[in-house]
Amino acid sequence: MEEEIKETNESGDKEDINKENNEELESNNEENKENSNEESANDEVEELKKKVEELQQEASDMKNKYMYAMAEAENIRKRTAKEKTDAIKRANKGLLLSLLTFMDNFERALKAGEKDENIQGTEYYKGIELIHKQFIDFMHDNGVSEIESLGEEFDPNVHEALTMIEVPDLDKEKVVEVYAKGYKLNDELLRTAKVVVGKPPAAPKE
Repeated sequence: MEEEIKETNESGDKEDINKENNEELESNNEENKENSNEESANDEVEELKKKVEELQQEASDMKNKYMYAMAEAENIRKRTAKEKTDAIKRANKGLLLSLLTFMDNFERALKAGEKDENIQGTEYYKGIELIHKQFIDFMHDNGVSEIESLGEEFDPNVHEALTMIEVPDLDKEKVVEVYAKGYKLNDELLRTAKVVVGKPPAAPKE
């Protein structure tokens, strides 16, 4: 009987030990599972962070490309506008330069009329004066202005010397006669003035 009781107690102790071992094993399994889930979650977070960084970099690259494209488009627009403006200026310059020939002829006609008293005061002469004035107004409206030359110091940048003569009492080279007036288009030289230049007399030889 005692042996049976002893065996029963031993059997009960074994069952308790096995139960404790099973509980401990289950606890370890749960802990391992939690650790595994936590590591997996951390990996997912890191992956998401990496993906966010990649998307941010792509967005930054796209923004830079967009800004570059906008700047390039603006440069093209400005370049095209400048080329168009320059083309118009060149065309206007050529036209205005051609009209100066007519201006020269009108001024020669006026000078010729000044020497003939029979012409001055006639309707013909008044008509020439009127057309000449209209030419001058047209040129001024388009930015053309006359270069003052007569009596001015000779400047090879705006004067074209047809000839040079010695003039008493001159201490430097000056324009003494204007054959064809010079003009500027705004601040740009349109045509040089064709002039006769007076120069100081040569020093007498000893």
